[in-house]
Amino acid sequence: MDLPSHYLDPVTLHEVFDDVPAARAYLAELARGPARDEPATLAVRVPLTRALAPEADDPDAELAEAERLGWLAVDLAGGPDDDAAAAHSHAADVPLAALTPLLRLAHVLQWRHRFSEADLLFGLALEAAHYYGEHAASIEHARRLEFFALQHWGRCRYDQALEVHAEQARPYLGEALALFVRALEQRVDVAASPAEVATVRLEEQAARDRLAELGA
Repeated sequence: MDLPSHYLDPVTLHEVFDDVPAARAYLAELARGPARDEPATLAVRVPLTRALAPEADDPDAELAEAERLGWLAVDLAGGPDDDAAAAHSHAADVPLAALTPLLRLAHVLQWRHRFSEADLLFGLALEAAHYYGEHAASIEHARRLEFFALQHWGRCRYDQALEVHAEQARPYLGEALALFVRALEQRVDVAASPAEVATVRLEEQAARDRLAELGA
């Protein structure tokens, strides 16, 4: 299952769907289906609920639902079942299968402007991905998760920069840029697809452009 056709806004780095009504209909169909709470379905429901929330009648309620679904997905994959458990988890405690659900959940917290909680999950996912990259049988898969963690944590830092006064934005943008650069290096190193490389280049350029606007 994939998200409906969309692109990243080059300024906000948020998803923009080509056909919002169709995306909403697809989300409603998934929520009604018998497999609505299975991992493969949650892998679409969580980011789709999050990304469509700003246009909903009650965006906060939609983001709360995305968070609930996100924790469910993490729990089903054997990961921590709440933020307190995540705060006390170590890389080896988090199953490899839980890393992608953790990243999706971290994005939801990011969009709820709960950045410290999002940072905790992004950091845990990155630490675990690095751990499995050294210890797992599927090193290539773990490395792909590592650059996803770097890339998406970069988006979180970028979002934080857009939420603060210009004078406070520079450190966040600098961190976002550093994370995007690391993600790009890893993607090129493992011969990622042109589309994946292009996405990170777009994100890197967005961070550079915002820094340039600040005179950095």
